Amino acid sequence: MISIDAPLDLADPQAEEFLDDLQGNILRGHGRDFAAHFLLRMIGEPRDVANWIGSFAESVTTALASRDLAAVWRSDRGVGEPFACIALSHQGYRYLGVSDEAIPLAGGAFKGPVDDRYFALGMKNQSNVPPPGRHYNDPPASNWEASYRGDIHALVILADNDNQRLAERIDLFRQAIDGVFEVAALETGRKLKKEFDRGTLVIEHFGYQDGVSQPLMIKQKIEEEVARRGNDHWSPEAPLSLALAPDPAGGYGSFLVFRKLEQNVLGFSQALVDGSAVMGVSPEEVGAMAVGRTTDGIPLVGDRPADPAVDPNDFHFDQDPDGSACPFHAHIRKTNPRGDIARILGGFDAFERARRIVRRGITYGERPDLSDGGPPPSSGVGLLFMCYQSNLDSFIIQQEGSDGNDFVRPGTGVDAVIGQNESPVAQTWPSNGDVEFTMANFVRMLGGEYFFAPSMTFLRSLSEM
Repeated sequence: MISIDAPLDLADPQAEEFLDDLQGNILRGHGRDFAAHFLLRMIGEPRDVANWIGSFAESVTTALASRDLAAVWRSDRGVGEPFACIALSHQGYRYLGVSDEAIPLAGGAFKGPVDDRYFALGMKNQSNVPPPGRHYNDPPASNWEASYRGDIHALVILADNDNQRLAERIDLFRQAIDGVFEVAALETGRKLKKEFDRGTLVIEHFGYQDGVSQPLMIKQKIEEEVARRGNDHWSPEAPLSLALAPDPAGGYGSFLVFRKLEQNVLGFSQALVDGSAVMGVSPEEVGAMAVGRTTDGIPLVGDRPADPAVDPNDFHFDQDPDGSACPFHAHIRKTNPRGDIARILGGFDAFERARRIVRRGITYGERPDLSDGGPPPSSGVGLLFMCYQSNLDSFIIQQEGSDGNDFVRPGTGVDAVIGQNESPVAQTWPSNGDVEFTMANFVRMLGGEYFFAPSMTFLRSLSEM
């Protein structure tokens, strides 16, 4: 039997069976350039909805199919095959009549207590979790986009490298769900790319390389990254239990966070200019200190790799214990403290590493300013943020730290990129002597939900309910 307390070895004789029962996009991202995200509300009879999902399971891309399709794509560099997956909210499970005992509970790589109430309450009510529950600073649901204020029961992701083919699949999907689901929201995303000296990189709307540092849960992928990037200071290795939680129906699934985050690119850009005037450094240097990396993904800590094509990731904040290079409010330091918790808060490295998340986001919105030279947008663009984890506590902790003024040290200030806080304190910027300057609230949460991506065993069983 495959143990989830270690990375998956693809050479294990049981690996294929294990992957065939797991949905794609969890252990490895689907990798497509274009994606449609259907936020669905169940309206049919529960029996009919269950049958529909059971039938749709035949269209779901398993982790095994994802592995095989990736190998084919690398060999011919064609368009590749389309992708599909599905996840259910707690309310979705309830609608289907699934018993309490059959609804997934939080697992975790960290063998300590975890809080299951976030999934049961849903994202709209996360602030209602009583102490010692953790909280972050989302706006109230009444301020979300209207399409997110009602119940959301399921999330279906369709992805493709052919945008026209995806458009056709969207139309067919709408027809297929008629009378079974209604579409609460349809969010389309596409990878945003930019040319740098070291190649074409995927970026987010503020202009920085995205997805550089990810936990890796497949032994062969870990070995490949270590060979290219090194691991003198940091290992990307993670056990399967970082993302996977037992599915009561059999096999494993993963808790999925979906959040529509609007980015104020104009405001962020202006803050870099304002910070430049205060600090006496270039706007580019201010941006690097806000993110913790330069626009092309080079971290402010550690050495550049010998191969410029390699995304550098072999660094640790023990190399910068006082934040003189990468300040404590930098985005990458807030969301992945790399030793700060143990060194400053007296915690454990195992706890910190077990609270990493597996990010799978994609940008949304058009950017005509990138070609016509106009001003960057203050609204209408952003990130469809998604992450997988074996318990939602991992995400909650990261977002709470980003929004809080006192993580990882008192008076640090919020994450300078994604922090939301009505009363942010000034951050300390290590430029030409420490300078106080406030950067906050460039990202606005417009709606979202917590889901669980079930095992294929569960999805196929729905036809038999």
